[in-house]
Amino acid sequence: MSSIYAESSNVYWKNRQKKQSKWLTCITGAVIALIAILGVVHTQNKRNPNNLIQRRSLQQTNESHWIECEARVKSRQECTDICQPERNSIQRKTMHQSCIHGCQQAHVASTALGCRGKVDGNSNHRQHVTEEDVFQDVGVLAHEHCSKYQSVDPKPDVFATCRKYHRAGTKQGWRSGVAAMNAVLDEEWESIKTERSVGQ
Repeated sequence: MSSIYAESSNVYWKNRQKKQSKWLTCITGAVIALIAILGVVHTQNKRNPNNLIQRRSLQQTNESHWIECEARVKSRQECTDICQPERNSIQRKTMHQSCIHGCQQAHVASTALGCRGKVDGNSNHRQHVTEEDVFQDVGVLAHEHCSKYQSVDPKPDVFATCRKYHRAGTKQGWRSGVAAMNAVLDEEWESIKTERSVGQ
């Protein structure tokens, strides 16, 4: 008699485990599907500006935005303007060359940070960088970027000039990058709003 109850009990528990297993499989499948759908929506929003419901944030930018942003910033021209005072220096040619070199080395790198921001290692999200961040990332490279002028006469004036304008390029490059990215995103959003108003 006990064996009949044992068999009955075994059958009951096996059926219950099968039902639980099916239920867990269904739940897991639903969760995976939801994640996939959210991922597709997020990707489409990044690629297709018409899906946006408000102006794009830096976190939603992609390679095409960064390239457009960086193309708008004219590092050579900005550094030429920044280095204009050095055209009148005593060692005009050398001082001006070192100024342009230091400024451009920093300006290009800082513009990229202004346009692209930086991925936060903790959250893995792209974030704006501050001026302080840029000086920590780019400004600290002044000695390395200007090393070719370390032994150029008049010493240490030429080397110091390069480093001085490296700092100026760091600051201006970052500002130009941020301004350019804001312009890119503003123009994109205005274009989307115009298209929608015409389509209504």
